[in-house]
Amino acid sequence: MTNSPSPESDNVSAEPPPFVPFQTRPSLERIPDDVLLEIVSHLPTLGDHPRHASFKHPGFPHAIPSAILVRTSTLRALSQTSRLLRSRCLAMAWQNLELCGEKLLKYKVAFYDAFGAATEIAIRVLEACPYLLPFIQTVSVILTRYRYTEIIPEFAACLATLPNLSAIHVVHTEYRLKTTIRNAFRGIRLPSVRRISLPSLAHEIIRGCPNVEEVVCLADEYEGGGRIIQSLAECKCYHVRIVKGISAPLTRLINIAPNLTHANMTPLTDFPHLDTIEILVEYLIVQESLPLSEVAASAIEKAREILKGNKSQAEKTVVLRRSNSFRGYGAYEFSFGEYVTREIIKV
Repeated sequence: MTNSPSPESDNVSAEPPPFVPFQTRPSLERIPDDVLLEIVSHLPTLGDHPRHASFKHPGFPHAIPSAILVRTSTLRALSQTSRLLRSRCLAMAWQNLELCGEKLLKYKVAFYDAFGAATEIAIRVLEACPYLLPFIQTVSVILTRYRYTEIIPEFAACLATLPNLSAIHVVHTEYRLKTTIRNAFRGIRLPSVRRISLPSLAHEIIRGCPNVEEVVCLADEYEGGGRIIQSLAECKCYHVRIVKGISAPLTRLINIAPNLTHANMTPLTDFPHLDTIEILVEYLIVQESLPLSEVAASAIEKAREILKGNKSQAEKTVVLRRSNSFRGYGAYEFSFGEYVTREIIKV
């Protein structure tokens, strides 16, 4: 052996590296509450876009894409990061109870089993943690046939325990559940609910929401939302101002909703305070190359006459929508590959 240094040793310094003192940098926990609220408000969630509920995700029937539910999942993660962030984010993390995302789907588990089991677990969590009940403002759910005679009544009773519930989104349900939904929600009162979006099959839920102001009909494949109109009229929902996704005549609402401000293109001359009329164009009869304003010219003219002749002092608009989806009122903010056209015409 020799004492000659190896080639690598010539490049190694005998001096220790310089000492760099640790510097405390601004962390997420040091962000003021108002700034944190502003940041998370830009993360999407289904409560901001209820009409996504009629979007059919490829490969996962009726499941909501995870990209729309980013806010809730992010806040749940933050609330488990530290004690301080838990105290700041827990309420926001439970503001939206979303039992409809594709993340709930599991390998080799049927669609209806996955969402039914998720709903059952959520009910048990809320029963065990009553301190979470005041936080929940929006509930989005898929009602399936999984143990439906037990779970749907429990779900209805659970909604009645939420003191600050303001919005309900029934993303999807099945025809066989009509009677169970009717019986489960009979006698259930949800006076704090102001917004509701649902298929006509779940119209019985409206009967417990006397103060509802906005109603969106989703994926109606039966009567154009006629049963929703019937429920609003029979339950005397005097506060309803916005009705969307309904093609059935609104004449039954004339006496209970004289202040209706937003509706679809149906006979609307008896609603003097309208400021917005939506026209839904059937995609099958329209070439994509044609502008909607050309296809719906006659309907636009009728809408203009109605809006010009009423009492509303707000800005008046005609909204045109066309989608390639049979489900009518599909996604229009996040298209996820679905071709959607939207035009706004000021009157």
